[in-house]
Amino acid sequence: MPSTSVEDYLKAIYALQEKESIVKTGALAENLGISSGSVSEMLKRMAGMSPPLIDYRQHHGATLTRQGRLKAIAVIRRHRLLETFLYRILKMGWDSVHEEAETLEHHLSERVIRAMDDLLNHPNRDPHGEPIPDESGVMSSPIGKKLTFLTPGERFRIVRVDPGMDGILTYLDDLDLGIDSIGEVVSQSPVGETISLRIINDRGAHDIVIGLKAAEHIYVLTESTSG
Repeated sequence: MPSTSVEDYLKAIYALQEKESIVKTGALAENLGISSGSVSEMLKRMAGMSPPLIDYRQHHGATLTRQGRLKAIAVIRRHRLLETFLYRILKMGWDSVHEEAETLEHHLSERVIRAMDDLLNHPNRDPHGEPIPDESGVMSSPIGKKLTFLTPGERFRIVRVDPGMDGILTYLDDLDLGIDSIGEVVSQSPVGETISLRIINDRGAHDIVIGLKAAEHIYVLTESTSG
């Protein structure tokens, strides 16, 4: 099994490669919170493994090899199944399962992961709405578009939240927002960097204002596409 550090790199490269075809050293260093020099050294090591986990050219960037991609997806599967187990079975908050899974994902055997998957009845989404790869490594595409892409009057249902922004899940909890929350965009204020929403639930409708930075991490289906 790859080391903890290598698994963290694989997962980070996979996430960044979803946005950019070639992952730059600086972007990876920022994602992992370590120096560019340390990142460069690790990338050289990963490129020199047998089989190599990445293709890497100094001053150009890195991409996952087929083997690296398979290993990255396996780590993502463990992480998201763990999050789901902690959330559904241990009843932990969705704002705490990510950090716990970050630690535990490196220490569980595939036998334990398969048992979790069976117990959870093979979920295809984690508590934040992110897709969970199946045992063969097949992962569906993330669903939804950013809340900030909507225009006033559009109705939506929250289907996914990117937990990468510090504090966002606690922030949404405080606003009583989560997966499957339904609402309508009232207005956007680029100058004030806010978006006004009318949230509709079993208690009726109420208006809230959230920051655009937070809204960038919220993904929704609009009324016409949510079925």
